[in-house]
Amino acid sequence: MLNIGLPRPLVLLCFSALVHGYQWPSPQYDALEDFLYEGGRPDGSSMAQLVTPCKLRAGTNTTVAAEWVRLVYHDTATHNISDGTGGLDGSIFFETGRSENVGSGMNNTLSDFSQYPSKYISRADIIAIGTVWAVATCSGPVIPLRGGRIDADVAGPLGVPDPSDTLDSLTNNFAKQGYNVSEMIQLVACGHTLGGVRYPDFPTVVAPDSNPSDVVVALFDDTQAFDHNIITQYLDGSTQDPLIVKNQTMASDTRVFGADGNVTMKSMSSADSFAQTCTTIFDKMLSTVPSSVTLTDPIALLPVKVSGVQLTVDTAGQRLQLQASVRLVLSSNNTSVKMYWCDRYGSSANCAGKLQRLAAPGGSATVSSPTSLAMGVTLKKYQFVVPIDPSQSVSKFWFEVDYGNGTITTEDNGGAGYVVDQDQVLWVPSLSRGKNVLTGAQGVFVTAAVKTGTAPSKVYISCFGRATTNYLPANFTYDLSLNSTLPAMAGYDFYSAEATDDFGATMIFDLVGVAGNGTQWVDGDRFSGLIGIALPAQSTVNSTTQGAGVGGGKGASAAVRGKARWAVVLGAVGLLWTVAYL
Repeated sequence: MLNIGLPRPLVLLCFSALVHGYQWPSPQYDALEDFLYEGGRPDGSSMAQLVTPCKLRAGTNTTVAAEWVRLVYHDTATHNISDGTGGLDGSIFFETGRSENVGSGMNNTLSDFSQYPSKYISRADIIAIGTVWAVATCSGPVIPLRGGRIDADVAGPLGVPDPSDTLDSLTNNFAKQGYNVSEMIQLVACGHTLGGVRYPDFPTVVAPDSNPSDVVVALFDDTQAFDHNIITQYLDGSTQDPLIVKNQTMASDTRVFGADGNVTMKSMSSADSFAQTCTTIFDKMLSTVPSSVTLTDPIALLPVKVSGVQLTVDTAGQRLQLQASVRLVLSSNNTSVKMYWCDRYGSSANCAGKLQRLAAPGGSATVSSPTSLAMGVTLKKYQFVVPIDPSQSVSKFWFEVDYGNGTITTEDNGGAGYVVDQDQVLWVPSLSRGKNVLTGAQGVFVTAAVKTGTAPSKVYISCFGRATTNYLPANFTYDLSLNSTLPAMAGYDFYSAEATDDFGATMIFDLVGVAGNGTQWVDGDRFSGLIGIALPAQSTVNSTTQGAGVGGGKGASAAVRGKARWAVVLGAVGLLWTVAYL
């Protein structure tokens, strides 16, 4: 549910005109929005749980969040504002051997991030998302997140300042990266509210303890939270910042913080001003990219989000099966959802005679990330697995949401419905296999169902992976052939092939069938990580002529439906916001 402890007006901004023009499917936006607000991959692997709630790194007294924030600056420090090169481009994956990137925390972070880049989320985007989460999970502000960064495939130039640098050198270095003196101070202060300096990484700053093999971290301030203590303790003289109170040759924070006579530090000395300033300067840092890159608008939370849509062959039931999930921002514990759909074939095709099929969800679960938790919203995902008669198939579907308070809305993709493009060529996860059951180091065995009688001239998969061991994207195509060991079923023949290259944990592929006349059928953006993932039990299917009609019908108009949905979500947010500040 929406939480009365809403921390910031950004909650309202996230339910804004930024998503006004959204329509499903929007592959890049969908992938970024899912990951940012749900915390992980479609197969359930969670990057968010590595950092939430403001976890300590094992064996140290510093946080995972601090390591993630350090890495993002070290990646962006390659930027040259004069020629537009460098910045947040993932080149840090090729730069950890440098002395400026010393420390196990860098390699720990790269390991944390390595399994999550995908077709629509670059390694650089993962670094940016990690930064947003690191700040949010340690009680900091919610930083806007844009996507669309392009990964470098080689190391960038040197760029990270050294703690021993003079003020002139520090100022010039930050200016090269695009920061003026005040912004330099802001960025360092906001970055140094988390974590500290580590032995053995900087032995001239932090001394070992009685056991020289132990890791020792001297924290920048007296909390693990993303707070303004780094400012107030500097100003009142009680600071423990090792880059101020230790080896004066390495006292870079002394030089940076006082670079303008403490004007900037004093302007950040309240909790609100610190949070606002850090939001702005971190947004700038995350947007520091090569001049050839155009980032998306900020990725706003969708109040209704459809995902996991797949039509496939149910080999156990020898029929088709439609899978789909809808995620809602809950305003009531009494919310219930039904899915409706139209047949593709037969006398009721496209809901002729107003006949609609419907089913209840087979399961539901709450999902979250540091961002959605910091916003104070509860996200609940309802999963549908419904049997489909092959002679009827399915053309489009939509949802009816009953919020349990007298408000019922129809969620139908702005009146267009959620369209199932085709049923000629379908991926069959239940007949596919992951690399763990194959010979060799890698590989995915993919099986496709092709409608009997189609007689395709070619069936192939175009595969893409970004979470590879060498950090370079992999993009290969494989032809499928008729699999004579699998008998035809439900009106489909089966074709198979093995993708033998290393695509990493996030291989996404397009399954394509080509007819003799050149017509193509595409079952696109299939995620191999879903192989072997258990599904909820299938729901019972009913029929009605009185349901919430898509694009009109018995339901309200799209405009009215939209207003009702916004009234539920924004009304609850507005009410709670008002109560929180009475």
